[in-house]
Amino acid sequence: MRSNYLLYVSSVLAALFLADVLLLPTTGADEPAVEAATPEPIISVLIIDGENPWHDWKVTSPIIKKTLEQSGKFTVEVVTTPEDEEQRRTFSPAFTDYDLILSNYNGPSWSEETKAAFVDFVSGGGAFVAVHAADNAFPDWIAYNRMVGVGGWGGRNEKDGPYVRWQEDVQRIVRDRSPGPGGSHGKRHPFLVEVRDPDHSITRGLPTKFLQTEDELYAELRGPAENLHVLATAFSDPETGGTGQHEPILMTTRFGAGRIFHTTLGHDAKAMTGIAFQETLVRGAQWAATGQVTFDPISPEVLSAEHASERDQNAIGNSVSMPSLDGEDWVAIFNGTNLSGWTQKNGTATYRVEDAVIVGKTAKGSPNSFLCTEKNYADFELTFEVKVDGGLNSGVQIRSQSKPDFKNGRVHGPQIEIESAPGESGYVYSEGTGRNWITAERTVTDAFNNDQWNRYIVRASGPRIQTWVNGTAVADVVDDQSSRNGFVGLQVHSIGNDQGPFEVRWRDLRVRELASE
Repeated sequence: MRSNYLLYVSSVLAALFLADVLLLPTTGADEPAVEAATPEPIISVLIIDGENPWHDWKVTSPIIKKTLEQSGKFTVEVVTTPEDEEQRRTFSPAFTDYDLILSNYNGPSWSEETKAAFVDFVSGGGAFVAVHAADNAFPDWIAYNRMVGVGGWGGRNEKDGPYVRWQEDVQRIVRDRSPGPGGSHGKRHPFLVEVRDPDHSITRGLPTKFLQTEDELYAELRGPAENLHVLATAFSDPETGGTGQHEPILMTTRFGAGRIFHTTLGHDAKAMTGIAFQETLVRGAQWAATGQVTFDPISPEVLSAEHASERDQNAIGNSVSMPSLDGEDWVAIFNGTNLSGWTQKNGTATYRVEDAVIVGKTAKGSPNSFLCTEKNYADFELTFEVKVDGGLNSGVQIRSQSKPDFKNGRVHGPQIEIESAPGESGYVYSEGTGRNWITAERTVTDAFNNDQWNRYIVRASGPRIQTWVNGTAVADVVDDQSSRNGFVGLQVHSIGNDQGPFEVRWRDLRVRELASE
């Protein structure tokens, strides 16, 4: 909820103030500080959909929901505007229960009461995201058109405001007030998106040019264009039926105290497979809700100007059953007698070998400790058995890194969670990066057997990571933000000075390397 986010900000500021006042020098032996990262608040989103001519909202709304949730930074609910006129009169979403409203709607007008409530929400500091044809909606609603900045169709013309475009000869955005209708597009095709403001929080860390997969390239959008900031454009090529102009693709506006992100990408399910659509959507949504973007940079290899990068969000959970543990291609990565081939990084927890088992033991005052393979792995299947003392959180790192130029060598990367049930064992966490959970929805809480050996199987292939705990499928995520190559690491988590000691045990650690995608 928006109020929860404001409370979170207040609590952080208060904590910083108290830290300045209370953390005074003390006498006595120095102990390593236990690292305590403040987790980011999860942003609550309400998607509003319903009638949307020429757009299959029943297909695209679930894709938008999954795209946001799989980023690990959002929880999402969906409400559908009723088709029945009488029911629509009483349609009144509780806007203030959410941090952000996202529109995938282009149908009949809401009631005056609902429109007024929406204006109050946004102008009072609420966040709004308009996706694709949402900028076609409500042509006669002045406040809405001020929010989206520019829109198309619905009888829009010069009376509604100027065309807004990038002009190459002057290298800036210009407003064209010549007469003409608002809204057009050529045939669907892949097109190059060009970032015009690489310093904005949304576009910072993205390549300056990248291809969006087959999509509608909206053109001739016009509107009030108040407080409109164009982040990226695309050339509407006459050969595809376009205007010959560099048209706005990604935009922001301000309406009162509210922030709005407007993307014209995302015509259909095919368009929403574009990594260009997905990455700019999650960044724009986070900025609208918080004013900042904490996603990692995206490399040109992932978001390319040479080919249209795609990721099918609806494919997650399909195919690839749990790997079999049979076969001679499994290779032991622990020899059962000593820690040859492993190196400890971070922390002062201890690791020893007893009866073909690696035993990790907590140390007071120590940050998270990791026993890491000296070999890196890219695409692979990993299996191990683990037993953990009640009260201790642990995990196994995959494809992880430790570099001097990143937090002084802090181990970071995807972590497969280990903890007593009920808990989040088997889900994927982004250790040391500030991203928090890579797995957005974590509903399986009882796959782990307390005080017993538990069999884990992990499959990492391309950007996809799948996990099974004691035969139960737990996580299935696409993670384009983490490295696809790195070490395996056994974590002993930090503990409080009044806790422990605790131990965690691993055995039968094996890897089967796969051909990289």
